[in-house]
Amino acid sequence: MAHSPGRPRRGGVEEAVLAATVALVHAQGYAGTTLDAIARAAGVAKTTVYRRWASKGDLALDALVSTMGDPPVPGRDGTLRDAVGWLAGRIGDPRVHALLVGLVDEAVRDPALRARLRASYRSPFEAALAQAWQLPPARVDLAFDIVVGALLHHAAMAGSVSPELVDGVTDVAVGLLS
Repeated sequence: MAHSPGRPRRGGVEEAVLAATVALVHAQGYAGTTLDAIARAAGVAKTTVYRRWASKGDLALDALVSTMGDPPVPGRDGTLRDAVGWLAGRIGDPRVHALLVGLVDEAVRDPALRARLRASYRSPFEAALAQAWQLPPARVDLAFDIVVGALLHHAAMAGSVSPELVDGVTDVAVGLLS
């Protein structure tokens, strides 16, 4: 009987670490959150976190993707407004907003993180929208920028995102895509 080297991984660790990341970044901001603090909050050893994630950016990106969930991309029988509104609504969630602001700030200086951010979330969502509605990818890319950029900017200037703003930004993006 063959044994694999090392101890088996404890179940639930990834979920605990991702949840701790979301909670800490929301509570104290991205810059004020460390991998050590995340490990403590998750109740795991620092080495567990460092072994699974190469950097805070990698961990925050996984936490963002986990918190966002899978985007709804209905076919032509669904509405484009639902998909764009979902994205706008998720960006309006303070937990998602805190992660995204920190990641965008770090991605400005880290091209590899920027590429992972695009590849792990933005590109699949954009490709699905472009395919579902037979839209030019460049227009979908611009609509994504409008939704995310407008909501992040407004939240930075006003401190929050209202449902009315989400609706307005969604209307602008849908108008661009229609």
